[in-house]
Amino acid sequence: MVPGAGYGAGWGVPVGMPGFCFPGPASVSWSPQVACILPGGHMVQTDGLGAVGSPGVAERPGCSGAERGSALSAAAVAGGGTAGSLHSSSQMPEVAVRGGSVQASDVSSVVGIAGQGVSGVSAGVPGASSTAPSPCSYSLWIVGHSFVHWASERAGIRPGGRHLGLGHLGLRVSWWGQRGMRWSQLLLLLTDLRSRTSPPDILLIHLGGNDVDAWTGKDLVNRIKDDLRVVGDWFPGVLLVWSDIVPRPRRLASRRWTRGLAKLNRQVGKWVVGHGGWQILHDWVDVTCLGLYHTDGVHLSDVGWDLLLDDFASSCEKFLSARE
Repeated sequence: MVPGAGYGAGWGVPVGMPGFCFPGPASVSWSPQVACILPGGHMVQTDGLGAVGSPGVAERPGCSGAERGSALSAAAVAGGGTAGSLHSSSQMPEVAVRGGSVQASDVSSVVGIAGQGVSGVSAGVPGASSTAPSPCSYSLWIVGHSFVHWASERAGIRPGGRHLGLGHLGLRVSWWGQRGMRWSQLLLLLTDLRSRTSPPDILLIHLGGNDVDAWTGKDLVNRIKDDLRVVGDWFPGVLLVWSDIVPRPRRLASRRWTRGLAKLNRQVGKWVVGHGGWQILHDWVDVTCLGLYHTDGVHLSDVGWDLLLDDFASSCEKFLSARE
């Protein structure tokens, strides 16, 4: 099951408590996943193209500011915090676009094809919308560590499915999440993907959280910038989206996870935006609101996953609106 209600079977192994296992070690083998139990008792097979969004569900409408405020209030109550301590916004998410127009690739008919891999899912939601489909198709790759893996699982059981409720607008989402993934594995994954499928229109990266303790802030920022330059050379014309690393309550004793992380997100985000990309600022994050987090103090609760997915969806909706 998605963190927030325990982990599902995968690379982790059960330890101590029934129905609970910690994420396993990192690897670049990209082996298929086994079935896992999702909230509500649904079985989902996550082995490449076989893992698809829930069929027959309605596309998810955009979340209003009031709906978002309600979700945050519920999280505050669940975590013992107060709704007033959270900074809700009618603009969701806050997407930083500084210094001119959005840079994105031309309209493409590409549909991202996810081969067998860890959470490698080219999402499909048949019959998901009563709205006429868009004549254009846009491909989104979401790449990252366990947050991407579990967000994909959560998206699969939400209305709108793994296409983030935007399938009727032509968005096709491929999820590439590996639990335990380090920043050094990003180019290895992208090398594999670019050798066997067409490039995406949008490349959203949510990665780096597992490296905060391993590098100094300056070294990690420089490493990220260097690799993103390579990504830009490999995927010219693709809209690069940096999703801010989410702070973890379990790590707050370390300065690298407080002021250091804020500085890292700010510097990397500014660099990405300066090169024509976008930065997603997760303004709902509040480490004192335990209802947003799983009990492990690292991953998110169901409410947290929903807010993260809303951020992803809103940034993609802005891109699609700009293409109309």
